[in-house]
Amino acid sequence: MKALLPDDPRWIGPHHMIAVIGTGGMGRVLLGRTPTGKLVAVKQIHRAHADDLEFRARFQRELETGKQLTGAFTATVVDSDPDAETPWLASEYVAAPDLATVIAGCGPMPLSGLRLLAIGLATTLIEVHRAVLVHRNLKPGNVLLTPEGPQVIDFGIASPRAADGATGPTFQAPEQAEGQPVTSAADVYAVGMLLTLAATGTASASPDFQAIPHSLRKLVESCLAPDPAHRPSARQMLEQAERIPTESAWPQPVLDFIEAHRVDAEWWASSGEQETRYRDQLARLAGRRRRTVGLAAAAAVGLVVIGGTVWSLSDSPDTGGHAQPHKDPSLDLSAAELRLLDVCAVIDKSVAGKLGTRTGDPESTPEGGCATTVVDSTQRKVQYTFDIPDHAIGVDQLTPTGRTAGWAPILSAGAAGSTCDTAVVTQSAVPVTLRMSAAELDPAAPPESACAASEAALLAVVQQLTDYAPQRQLPAASVLRLDPCAVVQESMIHDLAGDLVDHQRAPHSCTTIGREGWVRVDLSDESRPDRGDWTYDTVPVGEFTTYAIGAQSASDCSLSYLVRPTEKDNAEQLKIRVSDLSNSPDACGKAEKLLTDAIPRLPK
Repeated sequence: MKALLPDDPRWIGPHHMIAVIGTGGMGRVLLGRTPTGKLVAVKQIHRAHADDLEFRARFQRELETGKQLTGAFTATVVDSDPDAETPWLASEYVAAPDLATVIAGCGPMPLSGLRLLAIGLATTLIEVHRAVLVHRNLKPGNVLLTPEGPQVIDFGIASPRAADGATGPTFQAPEQAEGQPVTSAADVYAVGMLLTLAATGTASASPDFQAIPHSLRKLVESCLAPDPAHRPSARQMLEQAERIPTESAWPQPVLDFIEAHRVDAEWWASSGEQETRYRDQLARLAGRRRRTVGLAAAAAVGLVVIGGTVWSLSDSPDTGGHAQPHKDPSLDLSAAELRLLDVCAVIDKSVAGKLGTRTGDPESTPEGGCATTVVDSTQRKVQYTFDIPDHAIGVDQLTPTGRTAGWAPILSAGAAGSTCDTAVVTQSAVPVTLRMSAAELDPAAPPESACAASEAALLAVVQQLTDYAPQRQLPAASVLRLDPCAVVQESMIHDLAGDLVDHQRAPHSCTTIGREGWVRVDLSDESRPDRGDWTYDTVPVGEFTTYAIGAQSASDCSLSYLVRPTEKDNAEQLKIRVSDLSNSPDACGKAEKLLTDAIPRLPK
């Protein structure tokens, strides 16, 4: 979500607007609260389309469709005004992430989650098709995952059966993409593609059926039949899904992801209401008094808390009695964006060219960061290094500087010689630390100048990431796309580590600390242990070969599995390190057990 801007409506109908959820082809979606206190998602047509009769017809169709659907797996329409100057409708707000975001963040689902997804989607289609409708736009972004099951949204192009088709991406049936008449079988095809995405982590026009669990494969194959007449009905699809031999339940990583999304939504609702209440207060003051009196009254308010940040009105620029847009928006990157973040592109776009001229191309560091050296107009030379460190590395030793970036405090430990590190923790559902290190290359430079340079570079990075987060182009099957906390079954880790004490996450690493030891899972692209001057031992794990690097003991063991070669002598690797503090330690045996479970489930 994003904060409301000054031009955004504060009220739509009787509903008080809080934040911006997102934008789409038809209009914007805002988070609002009804007079009775219920949160709603308010969709409002863009002004540019308000006079377009086709858009109004589509909007009216969505409204009528929403009124007909009242099942457990669809969002309920609670209010609307299709005849307003800018038509709008308000539906129940579902504080849940969409399927695409969950799969990107947690990886493919186990059979229990696939069964719940299939049953929920089939049940929804039964209701939709009973109303003699076709959704026509079933795609990952329109399927939200709640703790109870999936919810389908966006019936904006739902239409009577046999209506003309529309062009679209992978999730559209062949006949729909070709512009042929569309029936309910097109929705069934889309469900087959959604289940393929959830089962394998990817979706394509030619899915790999062998990668789909056997007990689900027949259902998916029938849904994706090229001939619409050979696809099952929604009722038949439900019957097949109910015969899958497992319980219906989201895996724990998905439940954790859903809960984190809910907490983030609650934060936005709370902080957004505080902010809009404050803005309304200023507007009322400005309306009642002359500008000078209004400013004095606003200054008398003193300090107010907005979104967890203390604001001093006396320190604000002259506002003329009106609130100003945030110049420092919240940094709320998703887990998937952080995993695919191109750190070299980030530092090149934000630091080089703004703080000076770089002396060469940015270079990756062994720790997964990126460094560049910049010369400013005074010929001062500074080396900047940007990375996303492991949560456990040094963050607790940093202290707030009293300044913020992206609504988060800037942290620093001060200068160490000619080098200074600063950091911020993102406001994402799963907080992640971003660190900037600045090293003065002039020995005569005062120590405090490195900290000033580091903070300036960090601010530039945060600004870049709030505008655009450059992403690496990785193969669809790259393990770097996976959530490291979902690679190994959580239950197995808990069995080995004992009662949970702490859980630490970074984009490509996950550490679980228990009373009997700890387990760390890393997904990386780095030098192969079997190339170069490494000292290693090979350790067979079933039919797979893994590598043990460094000293191993009964209480400490680290094993690496080469998933696939990449550039030069590098390879994508799954690394598991086990520290065994039990009375009968067997760290390598436990690491082998975890790898035995994890390797077969990696993307092919």
